[in-house]
Amino acid sequence: MSYSLEQMQQASRLYFELLRKKVIPLDDPAATECLQDAGAYDALQYIAKEGGCRVMNSGHRLHLLVNPLGSVFATNFTQLKNKYSRIERKAHLHTINIIILVFLAEMDQDETHFKAGQDSMSYLQIADQVSSLFQTWLQLDQDGRFSQQWRLDIQAMHKIWSSLYMQTKSQEESDLLTRGSNSRIGLIHEGMKLLEEEKLVFISETEKRIFPREELYERMRYLYHDVDRYQELKALIGRTLAGKDGEPHAAH
Repeated sequence: MSYSLEQMQQASRLYFELLRKKVIPLDDPAATECLQDAGAYDALQYIAKEGGCRVMNSGHRLHLLVNPLGSVFATNFTQLKNKYSRIERKAHLHTINIIILVFLAEMDQDETHFKAGQDSMSYLQIADQVSSLFQTWLQLDQDGRFSQQWRLDIQAMHKIWSSLYMQTKSQEESDLLTRGSNSRIGLIHEGMKLLEEEKLVFISETEKRIFPREELYERMRYLYHDVDRYQELKALIGRTLAGKDGEPHAAH
């Protein structure tokens, strides 16, 4: 399909606006202009596809999603390490992924219970849940089968988590979230910053809490819920924290 110069200009304006903001509302002038012209919107999807991305329309906002493979914007481990100096090994990145999943699993409940700006988790709550996960998973991984079954390096992640010190409630309340490269709160903050930079959460550094934005709910509803791996790990985390994971479960 061929596109007119005007359609390509409209699509390009919106695409670069999405690159800058990650998520934009449908009533944004750039979005409105492009969405009114089916050809311009098709051109937007074409430009995104060529860059290894795609545009998701939630009905309220446009989200720019980067494909994990084949995208010029995909962040590999080396680039991530340069940006986040505390991530020294891949096991650190995997641990951060579990931290993010713990937060998402807590927020990803019945859609009728979504309360943007009200639901939240504290850093201490996340730390407690991550500790409980790794303790239980380590017990299930005595022979390494649990790690193999779920494609998780439990031993390496538990070693990293155990090497980090945990602030007391009074220390955490008086400390800056970015302070202390060897703290569990610090590592949690790295994970939450990844979500914040995607405009999916708001971090209150005074309250030491993470508040999901409506954009996060849209991302879960229209993207994560279609990812089998996300659903498997979310269910595993839920069972573990509910005390129902005394026996290994087969991965789907």
